[in-house]
Amino acid sequence: MKRILFVKLGALGGVLRATSLFRGLKDKYPESILYVLTRKISSDLLENNPDINEIFFWEENKENLKGMHFDWVINTEDDYETCDFVTHLNRVQLTGPYLNEKNEIKYTEDSALFYDMGKISNHGLEKANELKKKNQRSYQNIYSEILGLKRNNYPIILNLNDEQLELAKNFKQRHAGTKTILIGINTGAGTNWPLKSISIEKTKQLIENLQSENNLKPILLGGHNERERNTEIIKKLKTGVIATSTENTLKEYISLISALDVIVTSDTLALHIAAGLNKRIVSFFGPTSAEEIELYGRGDKIKPSSDCYCCYRKERNKEKMCIDEISVEELVR
Repeated sequence: MKRILFVKLGALGGVLRATSLFRGLKDKYPESILYVLTRKISSDLLENNPDINEIFFWEENKENLKGMHFDWVINTEDDYETCDFVTHLNRVQLTGPYLNEKNEIKYTEDSALFYDMGKISNHGLEKANELKKKNQRSYQNIYSEILGLKRNNYPIILNLNDEQLELAKNFKQRHAGTKTILIGINTGAGTNWPLKSISIEKTKQLIENLQSENNLKPILLGGHNERERNTEIIKKLKTGVIATSTENTLKEYISLISALDVIVTSDTLALHIAAGLNKRIVSFFGPTSAEEIELYGRGDKIKPSSDCYCCYRKERNKEKMCIDEISVEELVR
């Protein structure tokens, strides 16, 4: 019986996307025991996941893993602390970043397909960025090859509980008629990647354009970090708009997305939630790679043509950035 530890501590969207790989591992090794090491904040995304045997939380009980033996440790984090932790675990095989004898962060040869394009690339950052721009494969596709899985596009797994399903049902009943198409508008991107967002003015125009179409009803989405942004958008709209609370819990946020028919979204958590819930998606990109995102044939990707596309910048270095090329007209179309 194969004992596998999968380490995924990063952004919530990345954790949710990794559930596709959990499904792939269970497909290839149905008798395996799959342990997942993540952060407590990700727990709601992994609840009721049938592919996970046991979850360990970095903040609470990661030390318990030191007394266990693993046939395979899969590490997807490239920070020093995580690499140090996985390097010293009792295991037969390791895939991903680790610390070498000089305490330098390196990555295993079998994971080069992904990490050659990253910040720890053996080829240097300039070459890594070049490879990133040239890449035409999704994260799921690349990692399925790295892990030797049977397929290259396993689905994201996101299961709602009864309370979430009831919340979604009630929301839909309140806001949708028999022919109404509910369209989630998620054009912000939090604080870590502000250049993923389209402007407040464009979001206002997008909502107004959709409101002018028969049977289309836009719903403004956002989390705590979009509170001020969404307040400003609502103020600018003369027609008003249905806006979900930016104080919703993660479970509530997922429930509301499940009630919608289409999501217009930046490259952020909402995109992966929508993909996991089999929604139709219109996604737009600027500083990050559209090719790396898997929509499972249920959506469209809009990206700029400028040289700064896929630049992975977090701050503006000129007046007009790649994200500014995304037009309201193209989103509506």
